[in-house]
Amino acid sequence: MMPNRSIKQITLQPPLIMKKLNDFIKISLCVLFLSVSTTHIYSQVTALKVIPEVQQFDSKDGTYTLPNTILIKVNTTQNDSLMSIATQLKEELQSMFQVKASISATSSHTATSSNEILLTYSNTSLQNKEAYNLDLDSNAGITISGASKQGVFWATRTLLQLSENHHKTIPSGVITDHPDYPNRGFMLDVGRKFFTIDYLRAYVKILSYYKMNEFHVHLNDNAFSSHYNNDWSKTYAAFRLESDTYPGLAAEDGHYTKDEFRDLQRLGMQYGVNVIPEIDIPAHSLAFTRYNPELMASAPYADDHLAILEDDKLPIIYDFFDKLFDEYIKGDNPVFIGPDVHIGTDEYIKEGKGRDVDNAQAKRFREFTNHYLNYIADSGKTPRLWGGLEWLKDDPLTDVKPVGNAVMNAWSKDWVNAEKMLDDGFDIISTPDTWLYIVPAAGYYRDFLDISWLYSNYRPEKVNTAVTLPDFQKGLLGATFAVWNDVSGNGISQMDVHYRTIPALKVLGTKNWKVAPIKTFEDYQTLANLSSDGPNLNMSGRYTEAELNAMTSKVGGKAIRFKGKKALNLGGTNFGYNYDVSFDLNLSTNNRANAILFQSAYGKITLNTEGTGKLGFSRDGYTYTFNFSPEHKNWQTIRLVADYKGVMLFVNGKEIEHLTAYKKTEGLPNGFNYQQTLMFPLEQVGDAKNGFSGSIKNLKLKHLSTEEANDILLKVQD
Repeated sequence: MMPNRSIKQITLQPPLIMKKLNDFIKISLCVLFLSVSTTHIYSQVTALKVIPEVQQFDSKDGTYTLPNTILIKVNTTQNDSLMSIATQLKEELQSMFQVKASISATSSHTATSSNEILLTYSNTSLQNKEAYNLDLDSNAGITISGASKQGVFWATRTLLQLSENHHKTIPSGVITDHPDYPNRGFMLDVGRKFFTIDYLRAYVKILSYYKMNEFHVHLNDNAFSSHYNNDWSKTYAAFRLESDTYPGLAAEDGHYTKDEFRDLQRLGMQYGVNVIPEIDIPAHSLAFTRYNPELMASAPYADDHLAILEDDKLPIIYDFFDKLFDEYIKGDNPVFIGPDVHIGTDEYIKEGKGRDVDNAQAKRFREFTNHYLNYIADSGKTPRLWGGLEWLKDDPLTDVKPVGNAVMNAWSKDWVNAEKMLDDGFDIISTPDTWLYIVPAAGYYRDFLDISWLYSNYRPEKVNTAVTLPDFQKGLLGATFAVWNDVSGNGISQMDVHYRTIPALKVLGTKNWKVAPIKTFEDYQTLANLSSDGPNLNMSGRYTEAELNAMTSKVGGKAIRFKGKKALNLGGTNFGYNYDVSFDLNLSTNNRANAILFQSAYGKITLNTEGTGKLGFSRDGYTYTFNFSPEHKNWQTIRLVADYKGVMLFVNGKEIEHLTAYKKTEGLPNGFNYQQTLMFPLEQVGDAKNGFSGSIKNLKLKHLSTEEANDILLKVQD
């Protein structure tokens, strides 16, 4: 029963009523103010078209418009180390926006005129060493202040993106920015598929444009023997770096000279990207065991495993790889000039019996891992390795410690116990295979990353499907996504890999820099589709209507005669998926084998392909032919429509053939879907040495949406 209370006990006195009312109003106003302020802050940040999203933007009235001429001032009172950034920015402003810039030294800390950009170190404490402030003022110009040289450089990437995406007229205000995670990376398997040094150099710049600061280059690997009739002697393997210690070790079908790899790392240093070389041992090592069979393991281990369990061979193995690492790390002119070297240590298992781990196997693997962690650390480098210790545990346990501040890629819940590795003192980089592995056209892992899910749900603490670490866990450095070219010889091109990589790079750049972006995914995706590959790059093959018109105007309604030794520069690179290209062609009768019709650095369209008389194309060492031989001395309209799955040929409005993926069962390798794709080459028509003979006119170039491409390719196919 409720106790009896008097009216006096439950009635509030007038002063108390007023106090309660005043408190309520104050709280309500505070909540309203915070809500409005938060909404205002969010709306300011989302107003900027830049990837990754900045941490904070305090807007001012008006906009800042990039002028046609500008003075870049560099504060040199501390030192002149920012001059190199000023020089690079000057060149990029000219090439991207035709802005003429000059450079001068100053002692000032702020710009004072609308036609000034000032670069300086910050005189106040910022969030971390990569942090920067970027002040855009319609009257006072642009002031960039960084916590370090790297912070200043990242600010210039932000400025270039804003200038590009806002068409040189940018909202005025102050950007305060820094990364949430220090290591933001991409790994490319160049062992199973060769990528040119120009491709790698382009990727340094692309990564930098999106503030990704690590490029992990997986230098050796081999295909699966199952694609070579289970014959290891015929299975593809490659090591991609020139070696004087072991002449002939580097792959004949493509490798990098020492100078090329040094220069790649120096380029990375210029662009804020740490190029990390990986030599993957003691598994995935067929290139080495084929070169020196004494290194090869015996059954039950496959031929791509080193014989680390055989006591008589172990000294030979250590001697071989000690000398190989010495060649690249030591001496007056080392090849690995960056701070990190990756030693692999991935998947040392019995052939066909991966789960069958014995004590001797686990113990020797751990001893081998310790040897090279110590060897790399003693050589003055930070060792890196793939996590493999959880799978391979002996009893009693052989400890593996993070010698030299070793960093581990946490890639699989079966192979890596991320929490234990952190407890043991390893720093880790989240590389979860479930979400961040691309294996092009393989039918397992991912052909394309799930960009929507990653943007909305992923953070580096999700080290696998079973474990999510606490937010900003100490020792968690960030995340790396990977492209593994497991299916060697499947027809995938460098441009096909880029097509899969670039959307992943943008979203992982975002989530590593600002783990909880404010933009909706729809707004982010619109911006990502708009954003370019970076300064002076167009690997994606996207063009404005004006750029397309400029190219087609060079091959217009008036026929141009080619006589086999003529090249016409179009001014493009490649035409990216999805596209529709047509032109009128009238051939002479004397076209030599593989006469070039169109070409770029990455591919060619040819006539009389391989001497067959047929129209075809080649790229990345693959050659394809259409079942079509153009007529001589007769005009025909050639049309090619393509997406990332294939390319369709029309002649005079009639479908001739659709080259697309098919199950390869003949020859070696086999047992996979063989890709037949083409990004249309748009650098030149013809060739000065082996060009086509005939006339061409009416070149037409059109970008297609996915829906438009499907409407053509699928309807015609049906």
